[in-house]
Amino acid sequence: MRYLLLLLVAFLSINCNSQTIQMPGLQQPVEIIRDRWGVNHIYAKNEHDLFFAQGYSAAQDRLFQLEIWRRQATGTVAELLGPQEIKRDIGTRLFQFRPNAGRGDITKELLHYHPHGPQIVGAFVQGINAYITQILKTPEKLPFEFKVLNTKPAFWTPEVVISRHQGLLGNVRDELNYGRLVKLIGPEKLRELQWFHPASRPTDPDLTLHVNGDELFQPILELYEAFRLPLKFNGNLTKADEDEASRSHNSVDDWFETEKQFVGSNNWIISGKKSASGYPMLANDPHRSLSTPSLRYWVHLHAPGWNAIGAGEPTLPGISIGHNDYGAWA
Repeated sequence: MRYLLLLLVAFLSINCNSQTIQMPGLQQPVEIIRDRWGVNHIYAKNEHDLFFAQGYSAAQDRLFQLEIWRRQATGTVAELLGPQEIKRDIGTRLFQFRPNAGRGDITKELLHYHPHGPQIVGAFVQGINAYITQILKTPEKLPFEFKVLNTKPAFWTPEVVISRHQGLLGNVRDELNYGRLVKLIGPEKLRELQWFHPASRPTDPDLTLHVNGDELFQPILELYEAFRLPLKFNGNLTKADEDEASRSHNSVDDWFETEKQFVGSNNWIISGKKSASGYPMLANDPHRSLSTPSLRYWVHLHAPGWNAIGAGEPTLPGISIGHNDYGAWA
């Protein structure tokens, strides 16, 4: 059935322009109010429509950003940016989520995120694809970037939403380096030089190598590093692009060391006994790169059982940093 998706764009508090769109996929009418700061306030009558509308509005506002994310998630960046990105795409395809036994696997995976994970992510993807279907009927209205690159957006799947290409930020490089050092100087010397904690005994942690140490000096993480490094686009393919594909190992090390040092988050809370309002205050300092378009995407989600506002990422349903009627999180 077709229902109305009512978009209200409030340019001023006293002046609103409204637009009503027939949108297949909705179960009931949805209202989206865009305030003077450009934040969408989504009012839905059920959970499915709430996240459908979030996906739709995110695609409407950040379509090219979503397309780059989709290409990074599916290992198809080289199609757009050239052969210097082939190793990135190979690395992505090695790490991407692949259901082994059909749709049941993706359903099981999505249940780890939320009891309604399959429904929420599914509705979000439907909303993105609904906008893509709509805009492809008038390709002349595509954002500028698509015209410059002579490309069009493609449809999303739930696997794109849970892509690992922005994750895996742990200590894999440290573990490999420790293994190499054990091979070169032995476990005792490494424990002497490196502070491992917590350690209850002098022999903690167990640094016994269970592999051939000589093989650890191969470029084991080459493809992992390729798909983790940031995208770069310098226009038409040039010698500089070819050089980028074979950038020195030192520059790769520098990027990952900088990422390790500065990327993270700080949280702190002030007791209500110390605040002017008498209520506790939560502050968060996410150490993420400033970019254009922004990594953050503000939204207000309101439906039965849902009333939350804050900043997430345009590629993900829900809110990462925000608050609801009961508390805040960051």
